[in-house]
Formats: sequence, C-alpha cells, structure tokens
Amino acid sequence: MTTPVRTGVPVVPVLVAGAAAQLADDVLFWFLPDVPLLPALIAIALTAGAARLVTRGMHGSAVARTGLAVGAVSAGLSLLIGGFGLLTILLAGITVVAGVAGAVAKRPELRPHG
Repeated sequence: MTTPVRTGVPVVPVLVAGAAAQLADDVLFWFLPDVPLLPALIAIALTAGAARLVTRGMHGSAVARTGLAVGAVSAGLSLLIGGFGLLTILLAGITVVAGVAGAVAKRPELRPHG
C-alpha cells in the first residue's frame, strides 16, 4: 500500500514567502532609487527562491500549485504597492512564472517524459 501524496497548498508559508519577496523589493527600492528595474529583478529572483523553499519536501502537482500561489501573492502585492502601470503588470506576470519555475526547477519527477 502506498502513502497518498499531499496535493494541498500550505497557505501561511505561501503568504509569508510571497510577501517577504515583494517587500524585499520595496526595501531595495529605497536604497537603490536610481536603478528602478534592479529591485524588481531581485524580487523576481527572490520569489523563485521563496517558491523553492516553500515546496521543499513536496511531491507531485502540489509543487507547481504552490509555486503558482507564491508567484501570485508576490505579483498581487507588487500591483497593489506599485500601481497598475504597463511595466508593473509585465513584471507581475514574470513574477508569477518565476514562482512556478522556482518551484519545479531541478525536480526530475516533474518533467514530462517523452
């Protein structure tokens, strides 16, 4: 008999990881106001790292779902804090993709076989 794989998304770690990645962007923007795109790129990388951290020990479809949730929380906070400008919306979309990519990166069990 096999043990069932957990498919739920852990809510509190997702909210904390997404918020921390996005708030780090805002703190960096205060220290690097002359380079406005650099903190956004760092926030995208932090979102991918946070998704990787939250999904540690998960298996199956829960990994991608949790990465998507971390990216969505980070992107949503980005839009609420930064406004709904074109560049902000584009970076928010990239942030969502980075959350999923960070979660599924280097996990051979999630790659399609073909």
